[in-house]
Amino acid sequence: MNWKTLLSASLPILVLFLYSILFHVNIILSLEKINIIVILSFIASYLFQILFIAIRDSKIVKVSLANAYKARLLGNAVGLLVPGWAGQELTRAIVYNRENKELIDAFSLSVAEASFDVIAGSIIFLAILPLKFYAIEFLYILVAIGNIAGWGIGMAYVYSTAGRHIGIEKSILRLAKFDQYYFVLLKGKDAIKNNISDINIIYYFALTIAGYLVLSAGIFPLVHNYFYDILVTMSYFVATLFPIPGASGVSELALAILLPSTYVFDIVILEYVCYSLGYIFIGEINISELKKEMKKIREYGKFYQDSKS
Repeated sequence: MNWKTLLSASLPILVLFLYSILFHVNIILSLEKINIIVILSFIASYLFQILFIAIRDSKIVKVSLANAYKARLLGNAVGLLVPGWAGQELTRAIVYNRENKELIDAFSLSVAEASFDVIAGSIIFLAILPLKFYAIEFLYILVAIGNIAGWGIGMAYVYSTAGRHIGIEKSILRLAKFDQYYFVLLKGKDAIKNNISDINIIYYFALTIAGYLVLSAGIFPLVHNYFYDILVTMSYFVATLFPIPGASGVSELALAILLPSTYVFDIVILEYVCYSLGYIFIGEINISELKKEMKKIREYGKFYQDSKS
């Protein structure tokens, strides 16, 4: 066993240890208090959800299922420490790059994948919410609707403008002094439109919804009502969409509204444990290849700017 394999295997444990120090949480003691059936159910449902999502991602990006599975697990893990597109989406793009996918295309498609995650999750939340509604959840409703509208409009814009030079886009990038990278935007929009055809959108949404339904089954040993489990899971998901770093406070509140306080901490800890498992695949990130891709983008950007001047 080489040092990279050893580091990959031990990294989830090290990350959990670091988390426990930073937030003064005894994760080991917390896990000991949780029924082993609950732990296994939570982990199994998470891994099976990732399988459904990876099937979808592999079709979108046109990579192997194994590559898409690793990308999703590692992306979720990195997203714990690096929020936003620089975490999950960029990590998945780097893993896709290992199967000779250009970084621009891979990153653009990673962002497009997120649109399915957000829209499908928000729709499930709104559909199941009447099961048990509290007035405070009105804020969560606004966030869900806002994300459906925002991502929907964004994707519609990409499809309607792909392959075209848009003046306002150029002006914005010129003001930001990124005009030499306008080709990145053009190439990214083309990749999304070419890889995600209208006929497959329903199929991708179906896989995404199936993944969320599988994930919801993970807390059944805690709450023996599957429909209520879906409500809890999707309420927690929508809370992560709040424009707050790490969804601090609102995600825990989403659980506290629906569950006894003793369960809230258990679920948060179990989620962190599941996400940390992705660090096993940290070796999938090839820094030297990433540098080569970034160099190509910079060089092409200079060429693009010179050709337009």
